[in-house]
Parts: sequence; C-alpha cells; structure tokens
Amino acid sequence: MSKLINSIDVSEQLLEILGQFDMKLEKIEDYYFVNGEYPGIAVQAFEMERFEESVVVQLDIHIILPKQHFVESFVAHSATIEEAIAETFEQFEVNLLHTLIMAFWGDAKHIENGIGTDIWDINGSRWQIIVSNYGYRGEVPMDDVIEDTNLMYDEIEKAIKALPLEEDIYAFRTVYTDVGDGRKVTEALINNEPFSELEDAVSKLPWRDLGIYYSVRNFVLTMKLVPEE
Repeated sequence: MSKLINSIDVSEQLLEILGQFDMKLEKIEDYYFVNGEYPGIAVQAFEMERFEESVVVQLDIHIILPKQHFVESFVAHSATIEEAIAETFEQFEVNLLHTLIMAFWGDAKHIENGIGTDIWDINGSRWQIIVSNYGYRGEVPMDDVIEDTNLMYDEIEKAIKALPLEEDIYAFRTVYTDVGDGRKVTEALINNEPFSELEDAVSKLPWRDLGIYYSVRNFVLTMKLVPEE
C-alpha cells in the first residue's frame, strides 16, 4: 500500500527547481502559480514499496487548468527515499518541466532543452503541439533498444491526429518499459485516461529484447489555437 511521504518537503524541492528558471511564484491553496496565472502546479511523493535495502518512490506532479486537471507520475527505485525522490525530480525536469515552460511560462528563463514544437490540423482546427524530450532510463544507449527513435513519436502523432479533439488542451503520456525479466509494459494516457489505440501501437514497435531494464517515456501537449479574426 502506498504511503504519503511527509518526512521530506517535496514542495520545497519543486520550488528550488522552478526557481532556477526565474519564475515568480504565488501560492493559492495547494498550488503554485507563475505570475498568478494558470496552470497551477503542485507535488506529492509516495512510498510505494519497501525492500530490505531499497525503496520505491512515486512523485506525482499535479497540473491544474481552468477546466482541466492532470497528473504526471514519476517512479524511482533506490537505496534511500532521498535518493529515489532526487531521481524522480530529475525525470520530471527532463520529461515534463521544459515542456510546461515552452507551453505556458514564456517569461521563464529558457535553456537549450530539445523540446519540439509544431502546428497540426486536427478535426478542422489548428493545434499548437509541444513535444517533450524522450525520458529514457536504461543501462545502454537509447539507440540500442530500438532501431529508430522516431518510430515511437510517429505512432503518437498518428494516434493523436485520428482523434476528434473537442477540448482546448490535451496531455498525452506514453511509456514503454521492458522490465528485463520477460515482462513488457506499455502505458498510453490522454488526460490521465487510457488511450488503448496508442498503447497497442507502441507495444508493437520493434523494441529489442535485451534481458535488461529500460524505459522510454514521451509527453505531448496539444493546445487549440484561436482563429485570427
């Protein structure tokens, strides 16, 4: 059973990370807002499982918008809770934070981060697309686990463009994990709800069976553009 971690102030750690980007933060109830505007961001950490010499921690990043709320979760397995939390924050910064900065926090200090942007036509509307770096965890280079790293993104793009998008903003999380013991786990979510078509497509990509753990993660934000008058 998961247990909320209160012994470490993860909100303080989040503020330290955001502070590196010259953001002016205002706390309203449980969320921090940049310049007092949406989206709001909050964080919680949970101890998921404890072993004799290690612990599994999950970090939940909550993003709140005027009409929507989604959660991005990052998991790490390390010798101590402190080390595991530090690893989850590293994952957050690589895979999510820079995407949020590009999408919402234009006044923040930008760094070279490899975030991709594009404009797509979907269901009769134009959409701003913000694409994260791949969040990769593994002992070998990512090029060793799949012959072409663009294959995963191509399936994500194809699946999103096939949707009848009706909301203003959508968040897509896609993760492929080879546990290393024969088990393969694929997760695809749209606004935290299962996206089975994308999950099936990504699971069928030519991932290499190396007998070792690796995980590939991608995050995409789609935001409807208002037509010019």
